[in-house]
Amino acid sequence: MAPVLSVQGLGHRYGGAPVLRGVSFDVMPGEVVAVIGPSGAGKTTLFRATTALLRPEEGHVEVAGRDLVRLGGNELRQARREIGLIFQHYNLVRRLSAIDNVLVGRLAHLPTWRVLARRPGAEERARARECLDRVGLADRADARADTLSGGQQQRVAIARALAQSSRLVLADEPVASLDPASATGVLATLRAVATEHDIAVVCSLHQVELVAGFAHRVIGLRSGQMVLDVPSAEFAPEDRATVYDPLDSGRPPATNLSVAGPSPSPSSP
Repeated sequence: MAPVLSVQGLGHRYGGAPVLRGVSFDVMPGEVVAVIGPSGAGKTTLFRATTALLRPEEGHVEVAGRDLVRLGGNELRQARREIGLIFQHYNLVRRLSAIDNVLVGRLAHLPTWRVLARRPGAEERARARECLDRVGLADRADARADTLSGGQQQRVAIARALAQSSRLVLADEPVASLDPASATGVLATLRAVATEHDIAVVCSLHQVELVAGFAHRVIGLRSGQMVLDVPSAEFAPEDRATVYDPLDSGRPPATNLSVAGPSPSPSSP
């Protein structure tokens, strides 16, 4: 089985200072990977490179076998259809209903006249309702986004990525604004959607305590380097120290991590 996302030797600098240095990893279909690290570790730059919002100075980013670094124009737009994005602050159109926000994920798949006329069609609306049902919001399909709770809005964002038929979802601090109960619920929904639909998920998290119940693998970044890549079941206090407090961890940080081989098949939550 081929990886959905393959990051190879990624390197980048800002003003001469390295922010990514030789980062390499693969993510398989249905696999959920949590990316952790202190502020300034390079997580944002990694996500920007993965969506081709930034052209890295070194290395390659392949999504579904296509190297985004080498693509441009229409080819790049087509490749980006494979990537769903989930943001910290939901990025919904607040005055639109939940179902209309989900339909935004289908715009790239619709004929231009339907987009301009705002008439997606009955089949597309049914698909959007199915996606909302999958995240437990079928009964709120017609509610305005700004009447939903933070956790519900984030689940609408997950439904939108599902409607987009994304093969890869990048979630940038998706639960940073939520209370612990809502955060756990959102991450459980995201993991379930990933494993059931073979969607690869890469999610940056500051709440390290949530990693074990959510991700299949944990990748740690520090100072632009990958210093950790372990199954979440093996994520130990000393691993956390390696990422966040290496001087007190009792061992030097890893500076020569190779690309991880395929991890065990993800299991359903």
